[in-house]
Amino acid sequence: MLEAPSITVLIACFLVYLYVVWKGLKGDNRISFYGPVALIRCRSCVEIIQKIARLGLPHAAWLAVGTWIFSMLFGMVLLLQSALGSFALSPEQAPEPTTLIGLPGINPLIPLSYGLMGLVTAIFAHELAHGVTLAANGLAVKSAGIVYFGMPLGAFVEPSDEFQNAKTLVKTKVFSAGSFANFLIAFLTLLILSSLSINVSPTVRGIVVTYVAPETPAAQASIKPGDIIVGINNHSIRNGSDFHAFMKEKKAGENIVLHFHDGRRVTVTLADRYYFTKNDSERGMGFIGVKIVGVDELSRNLMFSISDKPIDFLRKIISFPLYMETMKYLEAALPQPFGDWELFYTLAWIAWMNLALGLTNSLPIVPFDGGSALKVVLEATLNRIPESRRSSIVNVFTLAVSLATIALILAPILVPRLKFLFHN
Repeated sequence: MLEAPSITVLIACFLVYLYVVWKGLKGDNRISFYGPVALIRCRSCVEIIQKIARLGLPHAAWLAVGTWIFSMLFGMVLLLQSALGSFALSPEQAPEPTTLIGLPGINPLIPLSYGLMGLVTAIFAHELAHGVTLAANGLAVKSAGIVYFGMPLGAFVEPSDEFQNAKTLVKTKVFSAGSFANFLIAFLTLLILSSLSINVSPTVRGIVVTYVAPETPAAQASIKPGDIIVGINNHSIRNGSDFHAFMKEKKAGENIVLHFHDGRRVTVTLADRYYFTKNDSERGMGFIGVKIVGVDELSRNLMFSISDKPIDFLRKIISFPLYMETMKYLEAALPQPFGDWELFYTLAWIAWMNLALGLTNSLPIVPFDGGSALKVVLEATLNRIPESRRSSIVNVFTLAVSLATIALILAPILVPRLKFLFHN
């Protein structure tokens, strides 16, 4: 169910799209159509690109190439780990196909308003970097603008025909620049987030209820997601381990008293876990019917700190969408960060979308930037081989690598379901 702000954003985007279509049909030469998709060319965008290019950033392009190589290898390692891990997943644990599409409104993990703001920021930075690198290397930018279909789907920078005859290094710099800009924005945004999060630590120790199963003791006691349990039967519950250790000793039919952060005390009669799990080994065990997460654990996984190691920064931002649903429950246990929560969410999604776009485009998939850069490098490496044979080798190799990479991406979705299908 879309919330009111998301619906407002959708309506606004669609009204802008209708206006663009109307202007295009009236003969505005800045607008062209590919089916229902509108390309809006921006003359001032080309001028801005040329002005930025004159600033001269010679070392940034070299850094971009190195960043592309590292991020491509890093991305492939992540995909390989994900693919190997998919063999241990059940069909119920397998992600939905829509979670692979990084578009707000399609991916259920990405909120429309925050996601759209992050996507627009990431795409514009990506394409701007391509254009600046072209101009900085003396190549003309033919046109630049926005791709629009109901909402902004992307941006584009169109190089002149001379780009095809450019040196290998220049082409590699151009292809690498977009992802580098995304990584740079993600890094700077994370630094701002860490500054906003200074002195933001839980004001309460306990566990947050994130889900209540229907027709369970918790549901009958009107326990709701977002409730914070701080104790049971006068015993302090500081984290998930405390909760599970306490419940392990309880039997079906026992009464327990839950102590909540807001001062409530609720008596619950435990059900038999077996009737909900149908697992004989759990027959007679006490069952409340909630999913929980420790306040401390949730805080560690979501709040950014300057003292975090780089790998922790990366892990937090990659997993941010998975915790987004429970993030709203953390607000009750944390002081407000500098600014407000809306600013925190906006910056976090800008960082996430930039990182996602940068990593995706670094992968060796043609026609992504990473695949195009790999193709250019291979052609230069095999330059002593006759052109016709060289083209065949490069095309076959890059196609094979592209298909293998796509297979790794799809593995978490397909492997658990195929395993179940063939085992039955």
